[in-house]
Amino acid sequence: MKKTTPFLIVIISFLINSCAWLDESQHQKIIGEYEVGWNDLESNRSITKLIKDCDGCSEGIIASYVYAVGHNKNYIIAKQLENSQTKTSYYIIDIKKNQANSQKGIFGPLNETEFEKTKKDLKIESLKFDLNFNQKPKS
Repeated sequence: MKKTTPFLIVIISFLINSCAWLDESQHQKIIGEYEVGWNDLESNRSITKLIKDCDGCSEGIIASYVYAVGHNKNYIIAKQLENSQTKTSYYIIDIKKNQANSQKGIFGPLNETEFEKTKKDLKIESLKFDLNFNQKPKS
């Protein structure tokens, strides 16, 4: 029994000090490879794009805190509350242009006037926010 005691102490110590299994997360598919979600804290909610040929890997497209998302087969729209938590920025992702390179086909950050004008220019005025989350994130 003395031989197993150090092993048990190491295992128990690892389990107590490791909190990765306690981390919360929530992800919701938007369309195709795109998700809106967060890890650790709800205030980290962002839009990510899954990386092909890498199980569970994704790259950030729009940083936190995203609190509203809408989409059709060609575009994704998003509202983001910036770090100051007082200014809302708007984004439009052109899915086709963003397909090959995650840094292309992204309009934003835009203010509300620029956002509405860009929607009109892209002929997507009818696109609405259909995924809505708390405007004030939980930390």
